[in-house]
Amino acid sequence: MNKMLRATEVAHVLSSTFLHEGQKVIDATCGNGNDTLFLAERVGATGKVYAFDVQEQALAETRKLLSERQQLDRVELIRDSHENFARYVDSAVDAIIYNLGYLPGGQKEITTNTASTLYSLQEGMKILADGGFISIVAYPGHPQGEQEANEIEKLLRGLPAPPWYVLTYKRLNSLKPSPYLIFIKKQD
Repeated sequence: MNKMLRATEVAHVLSSTFLHEGQKVIDATCGNGNDTLFLAERVGATGKVYAFDVQEQALAETRKLLSERQQLDRVELIRDSHENFARYVDSAVDAIIYNLGYLPGGQKEITTNTASTLYSLQEGMKILADGGFISIVAYPGHPQGEQEANEIEKLLRGLPAPPWYVLTYKRLNSLKPSPYLIFIKKQD
């Protein structure tokens, strides 16, 4: 069977190339905890993950998953919007991961929004260490997600190269808009 990798899977494959023990990273939208767990396992016992979400349900699911996998000790769970990185992170980070949209299994009316995501990205680029990356999985299949994805692309098209390198992984011949990856690498 020919199975294409989903955008979230490609994000993990690419991210693995640049993640290692001892790094400080951010999961901007922890959701059910899968990206947070992925990051915690990669940065190891000497690393640190800051995991943000505005929903208590998301933080509870993430806490449960991390506890089951003995990874909670290297993660700080923060109930706040990703636009408030500066309140919690006081030095450079090596990676930031966004998985936009709504919480799977949660209320579909509660989604990431364009204004806070754009602000968060701009703040994130300020604290991203040289050689670091930002991974964004965007979901243009609903009106808010489409607007958010379009505005993110508009912002990122204007970045100078170097030091910024931006790529996308998306399906071009889908019958409906499908999730896709935007990957930003900052030059060393």
